[in-house]
Amino acid sequence: MDVGLLGDGRPVAEPAGGSVATWLGRVTGFVLFILVTCVVVLEPNQYGIRKNLLTGYISDRAERGGIHFVGPLKTFFTVPAAQGTLQWSWSDGDRAPVHTRTGADPQDPDSGGQPISISCAVQVKFVPELIQQVYLSFGSFQAARERYLLLAGNVVSNTAQEYTPTDFWTKRRTISDRMLFKINHTLWHQGYVEAMQFEIMKVDFAKQFEDSITAVQVAEQAKVVNEYEQQVQRVVQHISVLQSENQATIANISAGAEAKSKEIKAAARRDAFNLKQSMKAQKYAELRSALDLNSAQMSEYFKVKSIQGQSSQGK
Repeated sequence: MDVGLLGDGRPVAEPAGGSVATWLGRVTGFVLFILVTCVVVLEPNQYGIRKNLLTGYISDRAERGGIHFVGPLKTFFTVPAAQGTLQWSWSDGDRAPVHTRTGADPQDPDSGGQPISISCAVQVKFVPELIQQVYLSFGSFQAARERYLLLAGNVVSNTAQEYTPTDFWTKRRTISDRMLFKINHTLWHQGYVEAMQFEIMKVDFAKQFEDSITAVQVAEQAKVVNEYEQQVQRVVQHISVLQSENQATIANISAGAEAKSKEIKAAARRDAFNLKQSMKAQKYAELRSALDLNSAQMSEYFKVKSIQGQSSQGK
């Protein structure tokens, strides 16, 4: 128990509660010290391997997310557990677009390829079993990331030289698959990570070359349009020929029908005339027989009929 002094010099004992508060403060401080120095929190999407700050020893076992008791003078070397993106572009990129050249154009072997800028991105993933090797090789996550940007950028630059300028708009999928394969091979052997996905976001050629490409494409499109117009004209002409043939066939059928019609009408008038004359002869014969007329009397009868016919017509 602590002892104090009065004003006249007599000793006075300190209350017991003060020693308890002091003890609690010391315990609290010790607990806080343990928490600060011996407990490390990993984010849910983080891998960590234990590192001794005094001896430099690094563990080979990766741990993920949560609160971990590591002991004094120890911490974690951390890397992302999720896939991370490395990007080469002018918009939110880690580096500027990759500047390189294409392979030589077969139509112009002496050109040596065209200057090209490739905006692209690759997603990489750390392998838990190889995080120790990442630390031993690069010392920090940021140093490893810078190394990956350099390695993958060089692969993109070198691979672009395997393809002609026209391949970059006719075989872009093939090119991106090839680049992913080679980036993964390089990062696995030299960076101890996996390249999971790769995308070519944009390809820029020199303005003069792009203008020439545009002009060629416009000419090719104009040629295609002209070919289609010629096909249309051939179809129109074929339709016109068919219409003419149909009109001629219709005219022939109409002429034949009209001739046949006239023939049928003429035959009908002839047959009607013959029937009429035959019937007249028959009836006159019956009249002659009924009235017992001779030839002279019949002649006079026809004369009378003729005069009657003329008088009915006003003659």
